[in-house]
Order: sequence, then C-alpha cells, then structure tokens
Amino acid sequence: MSILITFDGPKGVGKTTLIRLVAQRLHEVGRSVEALVEKDLMAVALGSEIDEAYRALKSSPGRASDAEVARLHKQGRLLISSSQLNASTAEIVLLDRWYPSDAVFRRYIDVVEAIDANLRAGVRVPDIAFAVICGAEVSWERAHGRERRLDSKVIDTFDDHHASTMRFEGISRKFGWSILRSDSATADELGRQVVAAIQLKLECS
Repeated sequence: MSILITFDGPKGVGKTTLIRLVAQRLHEVGRSVEALVEKDLMAVALGSEIDEAYRALKSSPGRASDAEVARLHKQGRLLISSSQLNASTAEIVLLDRWYPSDAVFRRYIDVVEAIDANLRAGVRVPDIAFAVICGAEVSWERAHGRERRLDSKVIDTFDDHHASTMRFEGISRKFGWSILRSDSATADELGRQVVAAIQLKLECS
C-alpha cells in the first residue's frame, strides 16, 4: 500500500506550491508519486450533493448546515479511502487537503469531534500529516495576490481567516501534526524538509 502524505492549512499558506515542489523532487530521486486533490476526489465521490450542502451553508450559516458539510466530507473521505487511496499503485500519495482541514473551515461545530468522527469511521489516517501555517496577515495578502484570489466557499473576511488560522494551528498541535511554517522558511527549504521526512518514513516502513 502507498504511504499517504497529506497537506492542510489555511488559504494562501503556499500548500499547493509546496506539494508540486515535493512531487517533482521525489520523482527526481526515482520515487513513484501520485498527487491528488481532495476537492476533485470529493466532487467525483459525492457529485452535486456537496455543492448543495455548501450553498446551504452559505445561505444559512450555522451548526446544522456546517454539520451537514462535515458529515458529507466524512462520507466522501471514506469512499476516497477505499477507492483511490488504498488502490493506488504509487509508492507515495501526496494529498492536497484531508480531514485536518476541518480545523480550518468548520466554524459552527466542535472541530475536534468532527475529526474524531472521521477517525472512528475508518477514514484513512495519513502516514504524515503536514500542517502548513503562517501569519494570517501574510497568507491573506498572498491569497489575494494570486489569480484565483481567496477562492473559498467558507472564508469571506480577514477576521474569519485570522480565526481559522489560530484554530488550525492550535488543533494541529493537539493532534501532533507536523507543522511547517511558510513565513519563516522558503518553499525550497520546506520542500527539502518534507522530502527528507518522507524518505525516512519509507526507510522505516
């Protein structure tokens, strides 16, 4: 079975850029890598149901609509775990977002309980879960400087973004995810750190 490496974090922290860099470097050293995006996999697994849930959350934000999005994400992750992830023939699967991202986007429910619900249900647990973080002001500016800008179904204001950044960092420490600070290291430095951690994990497997 492939080892699963996940990357989560608030918008604009440089997560997607880091995944591309890590995939390239792993290919260069002869590793078989598959890079996947949870959002794309979720669309296939759940179809329009997840879009409808997000529309309901946007129009009527609150505990019930947020819990429904979390429930569907858990359901989708179970399907993705048993199909794409467990069936991959690559040595390494790099996954752009997974259940740690509930700590970024779920605002109206108990995030720890939502993550625990994923784990109790049997959602695939990453071999390494990277939490990519930086100061909220930095990631906000980065997100608005890119072509797709913030591009969020949930976060609208800087206050929302700042709160989600603080929440994600705190829960990352609670669950022991591997924290990468993208405001105190370059993408190149973080890429080397991630590749070294993955290589070590493969050697120990």
